Amino acid sequence: MGGRGSGRSAGYGFSADKCHEFHSIDLAWMRRKKLLNVGRWSSLTWSRAGHETGSIRVECLNEGVRLVYRRRSPGDSWEDVREFVPFVETITAFGGRRQWFRCLSCGNRCRILYGGGYFRCRRCHRLKYETQYEPAFGRAATRALKIRDRLGAKGGLDDPFPEKPKGMHWKTYERLAAQDERLQTAWAVGISAKFRLFEPPAE
Repeated sequence: MGGRGSGRSAGYGFSADKCHEFHSIDLAWMRRKKLLNVGRWSSLTWSRAGHETGSIRVECLNEGVRLVYRRRSPGDSWEDVREFVPFVETITAFGGRRQWFRCLSCGNRCRILYGGGYFRCRRCHRLKYETQYEPAFGRAATRALKIRDRLGAKGGLDDPFPEKPKGMHWKTYERLAAQDERLQTAWAVGISAKFRLFEPPAE
């Protein structure tokens, strides 16, 4: 199920909501949970206050993931959705490679897909980070955004880490990049705990 706002169309005509209020699929979280083995099916389930609020099946393939879930618009019947979300890779500042989702609506790369009718990126759902009302993991997001702002970035947490500004020492840049990674991990773990996201054994 798409999560909060699951009857909405992605993209236009609605005021901004908060990222933490929506079901999300975090690529970094899946990697830490070892859910990205090719050929593996995983069932992700969200719950709050002991009540299931949504679920989705995810199959990991060589070039992306297949999402299987249900959605509906107000007054309509449930619709079965099967979508293939491709991976895209970028070169990191340290010579490595980083994997992202490619949003099916706008084509931009993103680390997190949010449910809101369909699973799309934060921009397509017009979601905002309202972290001042959040506990420790929200403050971690705020700190990560400040680091990116310092480097001249205008995007969100799921965008690639910005390139080193001219004149900044590499040692400083690498320290900020490592700090950003730790803060993003705290944010992802906190969001998963907030919605009590579980992944039963692979089928």
